[in-house]
Amino acid sequence: MVQVLLKVADLAGIWNCSRDDIYRRLNPSHPQFIPHKRLPSGDVRFDEQELVGYLKSTDKQVRFPVSGSSVREGVKMTRNRDRKGSLLLRGRMREFWLVQWLEASRRLSHKLGWRDEVNASQAERARRQWMEKINSRRDVAGDSVTFEGFFREHYWHEESSQYGDELSTKKPSTRRDMKNAILQVLLPHWGKRNMDSSRTGEIQSFLAGKIGHESGKVSRQTALKWKIYLSSMFTAAIRLEAGVTRNTVRGVKLAAAEREEVPACMSVKQAIEILGKLDDPRHRIAWQLAMWMGSRCGELRGLRWSSVRWEEGSVVITESVWEGHSTLPKTRKGYRRVVLTPNQIDALRKYKEQNYPIAGPNEWVLPGKRGRPIDMNRVMTHHVRPVAQTLGLEGVHWHALRHLNYTIMLDENVDIATRKDRLGHASDDVNLIYSHAGDRAQLAASHAIEKRLEAVQEEVRQRLSVTQTVTQQPAVSANY
Repeated sequence: MVQVLLKVADLAGIWNCSRDDIYRRLNPSHPQFIPHKRLPSGDVRFDEQELVGYLKSTDKQVRFPVSGSSVREGVKMTRNRDRKGSLLLRGRMREFWLVQWLEASRRLSHKLGWRDEVNASQAERARRQWMEKINSRRDVAGDSVTFEGFFREHYWHEESSQYGDELSTKKPSTRRDMKNAILQVLLPHWGKRNMDSSRTGEIQSFLAGKIGHESGKVSRQTALKWKIYLSSMFTAAIRLEAGVTRNTVRGVKLAAAEREEVPACMSVKQAIEILGKLDDPRHRIAWQLAMWMGSRCGELRGLRWSSVRWEEGSVVITESVWEGHSTLPKTRKGYRRVVLTPNQIDALRKYKEQNYPIAGPNEWVLPGKRGRPIDMNRVMTHHVRPVAQTLGLEGVHWHALRHLNYTIMLDENVDIATRKDRLGHASDDVNLIYSHAGDRAQLAASHAIEKRLEAVQEEVRQRLSVTQTVTQQPAVSANY
């Protein structure tokens, strides 16, 4: 028997329905799921023999709904929520404003007011308010899933402790943070609710109630992050046809942030003093690279010797390492080339020759244990912060050197385009790794950073020299 495969258009013509109705029923969770085959190209095909058996096993013939309906032939569906309605004038003896909209196959209407009492702008405002009320109403809940059910199916599989399809494509740090935020914050409040039953006002009140300075409260920035995570769940539910047609999180507005205290910044002098007290060569070069380049902590861990272009005097950033996971840089602009001064390149070459003379091109610039790069958090906790505390500096972290690098370039009047290129802030479609455009400006920025660091380093050296000289002088005898 010859196997006959039908296309989506063929099946839509046979059943006298739209292609969208066919595609909607390809989701296994749909109550009228249609068996099908997916070719390697991604196209969908239907076996005619399977469809005959499918129709025989169905209690009644598959019926397809009329667009805009909330209850379609007994099948629970989501109603249309984006109707705008039409503003009309009716009446012979006395005219009045009327709004009309479609509900299934019926055209419904509502009187807004008399024309001699309500002008056009007021009638238009009344139309918008009425249609918002109609669009937010729901006759049948449909086949929407709960927040917890959708999360367990597409985000986190508790039995196998594996990430679902919606989280597996994100960066490791985002995966972990998003999973923990949803599990610990969002699901305890929203887990048992159907996703289509949530309202914008409810979500806004929930997030606004989490903001504050008291115990158990969070900052506005954290609440905004939770809003983004929740919004992404609604977007995924709409895309995966989980019974949701509207992202109610998009309309959430949070109060403007209060004026916060400016965090303490590290000065160039403090950074130089910390550098002088670090003993391990890896710790010193890591601190220096962070000052010279302003790179992110993960980008420093991801540096390999193949990233150093000795002839060009530059370092290419193409990799980031976070908790043992090697990932791409944070943004597309993160792929960049940072030009260093000859003195900085010589210091990096001296570090390699003295400590890792036979290191291959794929080995780490900052090696740690078991073939992994060095643990930067451990270096900060056990080596850098104790030194900083002896200098009276609290809250030191690697990202502070990124801010310090930017501050130096700002003070030295380095143009904004060069600052963005060096730090990888903005997202650009142009990949500048192999481009030599802007090398002169980058080299000028490196010279400015080096000049500032050397000046402060010389100042600290002279101060220490004077202190040692005074300490070594013999005490004057006070015999009379």
